[in-house]
Amino acid sequence: MAHREQGDIPPSVRPAGESTDDPIEQFDRINERDEVIGRVTRGEVHRNPALLHRSVQVLIFSSDGRLLLQRRSARKDLFPGYYCASASGHVMAGDDYERTAQREVAEELGIRAPLRYLGKTLVRSPMETEMTALFVATSDGPFHFHPAETDGGDFFTLAEVYAARDAGTLPMTPALIAALDALRALPAGAMPGR
Repeated sequence: MAHREQGDIPPSVRPAGESTDDPIEQFDRINERDEVIGRVTRGEVHRNPALLHRSVQVLIFSSDGRLLLQRRSARKDLFPGYYCASASGHVMAGDDYERTAQREVAEELGIRAPLRYLGKTLVRSPMETEMTALFVATSDGPFHFHPAETDGGDFFTLAEVYAARDAGTLPMTPALIAALDALRALPAGAMPGR
């Protein structure tokens, strides 16, 4: 997947004292080759885009091909209220992408689903820089959205999502935009949910 810059997205940051996110959580600091070069805290990486770290994005498709997008909680430290992948999260220090993706799906959606890895991309925003791994899965739920992490979610057709992405009419995180761009690059037969 390609490198993705998101400088055109206005910063959306909740003051640290009002967030439910733990600013002292430990992440692996990485270089652009995704090699661990140290440790950093959530608070540090969300104030300094020079501190690269890892994240995951999981896109869940229903059996009829619609995409579930999660609405980030209004209490998140970055992009509160924005739409993001069906499930997403940071990779904790010492953990890996796949275990993190499976954990986030279980925690945020209350389901288990076989995940298919699509690749990694570097996502830059004014507040942080992440190496994010993209996974897809198919599930019709039932979904149980985590009350502290999300404000629920909605299903969209890909046509609706791409139209909103291109028009800027749906607030989307930079990582979701990068994931959607990666999906656009897939061959038609490689799409899940069909």
